[in-house]
Amino acid sequence: MKDGHYLGLDIGSTSTQAVFITVSAGTVRVRARAWRPTGADGAGTAERLRREVCDGVEPALTVATGYGRRAVRADRALTEITCLALGARDLDADVVGALDVGGQDAKFVWIDPRGRCAGFALNDRCAAGTGRFLELAARICELPLAEWDDLDPPPPDEPGLSATCGVFAESELVGRLSRGEDPRRLVGAAVRSIAGRLTALPAAAGRPPADPARGLLLAGGVAKNEPAAAALSEAFAALGLPLRRPERPAFVTARGAALAAVRLHQPDSEPTPGR
Repeated sequence: MKDGHYLGLDIGSTSTQAVFITVSAGTVRVRARAWRPTGADGAGTAERLRREVCDGVEPALTVATGYGRRAVRADRALTEITCLALGARDLDADVVGALDVGGQDAKFVWIDPRGRCAGFALNDRCAAGTGRFLELAARICELPLAEWDDLDPPPPDEPGLSATCGVFAESELVGRLSRGEDPRRLVGAAVRSIAGRLTALPAAAGRPPADPARGLLLAGGVAKNEPAAAALSEAFAALGLPLRRPERPAFVTARGAALAAVRLHQPDSEPTPGR
């Protein structure tokens, strides 16, 4: 395998991530990574991140993925499902699938031994199962997301919200607050609602390619929210699908895009996972 540098760009509706990797002696090393809010100019945000992480070094090949993948300068554009599978398997060779909960959508993928998609499912077009709903709950409850990590995890018997639509869930939160419920308990209800909605995705994605007890990787920006990650882990563990959270969950798909760039540039390559 030839040595070289490769760039992955994940342009999401809420944030954009870039991962710049180096292949040396057959091993992958992350040279630089960075993120920014996508904003109104996704192409401009991606270009600024490119300059930041590459720092004058020209990648042999760039792969873009995500919501804005076709609007940025890149050699190839691939789906988030493809890149999520590659990135998850590279970070944890044991996982049989991955769950990515982002700002505007959620994705689930079963992963075969080579890091390819073996079945996938997306949440319906509703904010109630995404990070956008957490932002909404934070505003209504007047508890900024930055403070949620200090809250106790929701107790096992904490019910979720009864509404299955983001708009109706907002009304439910407002109504329960007006009746004097503790905003901290409502935060627990909000994260349980997200977890409950997303537990339908594995079945919708089809049959797992290997023993599902090997577990899933939890990716995406919502994975950084401690109460949400705890609620998701509990809900998926009840299905026999333990969730493992990597150190930098928001960068999993961008990492997969960079690895896809290696495979596209060197079709016979199989880089050894590094750091």
